[in-house]
This record gives sequence, C-alpha cells and structure tokens, in this order.
Amino acid sequence: MGITTNKSVPVRIVAAISFFLPFVVIFPEKGLTQPSSAPPIQSVQLTLKEAVQLALKQNPQVVAFRLLSLESDRQRQISRSALLPQASLTSTGAVSQYNLASVERTTTRDTAGPYQFIQAGPAFSQKLLSLPLFRNYQVSREGVREAGAQETVTREDVAASVVTQYILVLRAFATYDAAKVRVALAERLYEQASSLQKTGIGLNIDTVRAQVELQNERQNLIDAETSTHTTNYVLAELLNLPRDKEPVVTDKLKFFDLPDFEKTAAINTALASRPEMQAQASQERIANLERRSASEERVPQIGFSGFWLYQGSRFDNGVPAYRYQIDLIVPLFTSGRIHAEIALADLEQKRIEENRQLLEARIVREVKSATDELDAARKNVEVANLGLQLANDEVAQADRRFAAGVTTNVEVVTAQDALARANSNQIDALYRFNQSRVNLARAMGEVQNTYAK
Repeated sequence: MGITTNKSVPVRIVAAISFFLPFVVIFPEKGLTQPSSAPPIQSVQLTLKEAVQLALKQNPQVVAFRLLSLESDRQRQISRSALLPQASLTSTGAVSQYNLASVERTTTRDTAGPYQFIQAGPAFSQKLLSLPLFRNYQVSREGVREAGAQETVTREDVAASVVTQYILVLRAFATYDAAKVRVALAERLYEQASSLQKTGIGLNIDTVRAQVELQNERQNLIDAETSTHTTNYVLAELLNLPRDKEPVVTDKLKFFDLPDFEKTAAINTALASRPEMQAQASQERIANLERRSASEERVPQIGFSGFWLYQGSRFDNGVPAYRYQIDLIVPLFTSGRIHAEIALADLEQKRIEENRQLLEARIVREVKSATDELDAARKNVEVANLGLQLANDEVAQADRRFAAGVTTNVEVVTAQDALARANSNQIDALYRFNQSRVNLARAMGEVQNTYAK
C-alpha cells in the first residue's frame, strides 16, 4: 500500500501540470508586454548657427520667459485700463415688502408693499485725478521692459549653453577621430613587431609591448566613441528635439583669427549692452516709481461717476432717472501706513543699488577673465600645433630605427604615448580657444549677435 501511494504522488503532480499548462500558455501573466520595434532615429544636420537659432526658437526656458514677457504686457494693459473710462449696462427688476413698524413709530405690525420696480440703463465712471493709479501704470510699463531684458538674459544663457555643448560635441568627435588614427598606427606597429619577430630580428617582448599599446589605444577609442554619443544627447536636450531625432554637427573644431580686445573698451561695451544691466536699470526705475507712488498717496483723488436709467414700476410707466457724481477723497489719517510704505520703498532702492554694484563687479571680472583666457588660448594653440608636429616626427623616426633593428620598440611606444598626449593637447587647446571666445561673447552680452546672425 505504501509503495502504491508513493507511485501515485508523481502521477498526480504530472496530471495537475498537464491540466493547468494550456491555461498558462493561453493566459500569460499581466504586465508582460511584447517588445515593440523602436522608431528609427532621424538625423538632423546642424551648423553651429542653425543650432543656436533652433534653440532660441524652441528651448523650453526661452519659451517660458517669452510667455512671461507676454504676461507682463497684459498686466500693463490691465493697469492702463484703470485710468480709462469705464462703462457698463445695468438692469434691475425687484419686488419688495417690509414691516411698516421698522420705519414708523408704531406698535402695530403691518406690511408695506409689495412694491415692484424696474430700472435699466448705462453706468459710467472715470478717475480724473489718481496719482497712485498712474504710478501703478508706469510701474507695469517698466515691468514690460524688465521682462524683455530678462528674456534677453535667458536667450543669451541658452545660446551660450548651446554653443558650449556644440563645441563639446566637436571636441568629442575630434578625440574620436584622433583615437582612430592612433589605433590604426598601433595596429601597423604591432604587425611590424610581429613580422620582425618571425624573421628573427625582433624580440617577443617587442611584440607584447606593441600589443599592449594597441589594446590601450582601442580602449581609448571606445571611451571616445561613447563621449560622442553622450555629449550629443545633451545637445539634443538643449535643442528640445523629439526623441526620434538626433542632431548631427557639421562644423569642425578649428582655429580662426580674432581681433585683439582692449579690456577697458570691452568692459564699457559690456556695461552698456549686457541685458542684466538693462534689467537692473528697469528695477531701479520701478523702485523710484513705487517710492513716488507711496508719497503721492497723500494727494487728493478725484473721481467722476454716474448713471442714466429708465425707472418705473412697470415697463409702460417709466421715466428717465440719472445721477452725475464727483468724488473728492483727501487722506487725513492712515495710521502710519503711508510713512511705512515710503520707508519700505527707500529700503528697496538701497537693496537694488547694492545689487547694481555686485552686478558691475561681476561683469568687470568676467570680461577681464575672458580676455586673458582668450589671449592664452591663442598661444596654446600655436604651442599645441608645434607639439603635434614634433610628436609625429618622433614616431616616424622611432619607427625607422626599430625597423632597421637599431633599437627595440621602447622608443616607438614612448613616441606613441607622446603622440597621444600631443593629440589631446591640440584638441584641448582648440576647445579652450573656442570656449574662451564664447565666454568673452557672453561677458559682453553678444552671444546672439556672434553666433545666431
């Protein structure tokens, strides 16, 4: 009996699995989805100028500040409307009843009414003299200028970021191209070392040394290729491209002649053209207007209003009714509110003045630093170009000496390392030169004029 039971257990398990297996196949677990084919990536070829123009058109930061500028203009229109005539069409129809004892001295409770009346017609008003409202309109108008300046600041920042990232992509591709050349050179030298070893001229250690150098260059090539992708992803984000599109840079990392920049003239240009200075000037004018608005609240205000209505108990017995009214408001006692508002405006003016000093100091520092960096970058390009030329000559001479059997390939490997450093130095020098030009344009507030036009 025990043996029979033991044999029947696996039989029951197999039967249960056979029963449920079709349902498992027919009804798969929820959440498991079949892999779908991704849409092909479309390449968008862009020059540096085209990339900057595209970013200024559709970058989210630029669009957001453009909307803020439009909102500021709408606020100006709202403030202006308070100074203009207001008119409306009113109509009222009512039936009322009240207790007569509430308006007469009587102990008898009696109802009066119901009374019915209708009235309809235009109502109007106009502020004849209200300096606070006028100052409020001036503040909102100045706010439009400030919003425009802030939008320009954002456009300058976004343009500088795009140019910087574009140059980083160019640097990544230049590094990748140089790495491919060095890999090809390392492969040729490795094959040369192997051939010399087979002929008995070279040593095994020369072949191993050449192979080690080849693997190092191949690893550098892999890293350089990865950098071309990752830097391009950041550029696509700045350009706000769809996920199925990828930018393809068409320019090259190169050196170009630039005129010399005199520091004093560059600083004066920056202080006059930087959008941050324009926004600062608008803030100062707004603070001054708010100070005047606070002090002018003591001035009497005059308003005019009125209406012309058709009144009656019914539509067929109405007569014209009108009222024209002039209001004169003279502030006498405000419990210190006006004095506190004036003091608050004075503090705001002082704070904005301190911000101006900080901004001017920062602009002066940025212009001076960018000018010095640009001058140094020019010299570095010249030194790096000469270093690359010498490194190529060193590799050629070491290769000839090794091929002739005069020396081992230690000189060749050493020359390869020197060539790799020279390549990197040249690419870095070109990158720093182009980036220092961007920094100087940003310091002078001319990124859009330099790269987008």
